[in-house]
Amino acid sequence: MDPVELPEARITEIISGVAAYLRQEKDLYFRASEPLSAGWRAAVRDYFSPALLDNVKTIVLKGARIPPPPFYSEAMALSSGNFPDFVHLASFTYLDVIVFHDEITLRTLFHGLVHATQMAFLGLNRYTELYVRGFVKARSWIAIPLEAQAYQLDTRFAMSPSVRFSVEDEVKSWAELNQY
Repeated sequence: MDPVELPEARITEIISGVAAYLRQEKDLYFRASEPLSAGWRAAVRDYFSPALLDNVKTIVLKGARIPPPPFYSEAMALSSGNFPDFVHLASFTYLDVIVFHDEITLRTLFHGLVHATQMAFLGLNRYTELYVRGFVKARSWIAIPLEAQAYQLDTRFAMSPSVRFSVEDEVKSWAELNQY
């Protein structure tokens, strides 16, 4: 079935399942997570709100891997294989817990914090709806507007680290302009 032709009822089920997955995994990893270290916090404080940085937790799995989510096979089929293999991702953000596979790097942390900002501003349900609908429309996770914004902002950060900007303002702007 063409992903664009998914019945609305199925899209609603997928949204609900992805939101449940994000909550479940956040709860799982939260137990072993830690607040941002002072060094990481200092490196990103000019881009993110103090409230977000106070709430975000991180965990480094050190050799362990995030298993594929329960919706992985369906996402692979819907995208003709254009969906990331979770075991090869550098990190994944579950609401306010960023899980890193091997190590925290500044750019990967920044990217995860963009997603945490998106989720905090939009709320989990709206974020998940936008993510799933973006995926269904684009047939590719990389073309989802939420991902596109995260990559644009982490690239902007990496290319011009001396030019400060507010990620929260960028997220608000995209939301107000219906760019998601």
